[in-house]
Amino acid sequence: MYKNILIAVDGSELSTKAAQHGAELASKLGAGLTLFHVVPPLPSFDNMSPDRVGNIHQDIVNEFIKQGREILSLTEEKLAGYGLNVSTGITVGHPAEEICKKVEAGGFDLLVMGSRGLGQIKGYLMGSVSNRVCRHANCPVLIVR
Repeated sequence: MYKNILIAVDGSELSTKAAQHGAELASKLGAGLTLFHVVPPLPSFDNMSPDRVGNIHQDIVNEFIKQGREILSLTEEKLAGYGLNVSTGITVGHPAEEICKKVEAGGFDLLVMGSRGLGQIKGYLMGSVSNRVCRHANCPVLIVR
C-alpha cells in the first residue's frame, strides 16, 4: 500500500507521537521512512544597517538548523526499536510549503504529521501547518492527535 513515508517533525510531543505511528506503519508495510524538519524563515533585517546586523541573521539561522538536526536525531533514536532504516532531511522555509515540496520531490505516498493546537482565533486567522498541508499535499496525509 504505502512504500515511501515522510514524517514531518518539529520536536513537539505530537510530532513524536506522529513519528511513532509512522514508524509502526512503515515497519508493518516494509516501507521506507524519512524524517523531515523545516526551520521557519526569520524576519528580514533589511531595514537595519549591515554594520549593526553583521552576520547575526545567518548565525541565528545556523543555530536553528543545529537545533533542527538535534530534533531529527532525537526522533530517530526514539524510533530505533522499530528496526527501520530512517533517512532525515532539513530545510529552511515556510513549513507547509516546504513539506509539500518535499512530498512531491521525494515521491512520498504518505505524509504523517502531528496536529497542533493553535487556539481558535489564531488557528482561524492563520491556519495551522497541518491544515495547509492537508489542502495542498499531493499524497494522503495522516494527522496524529
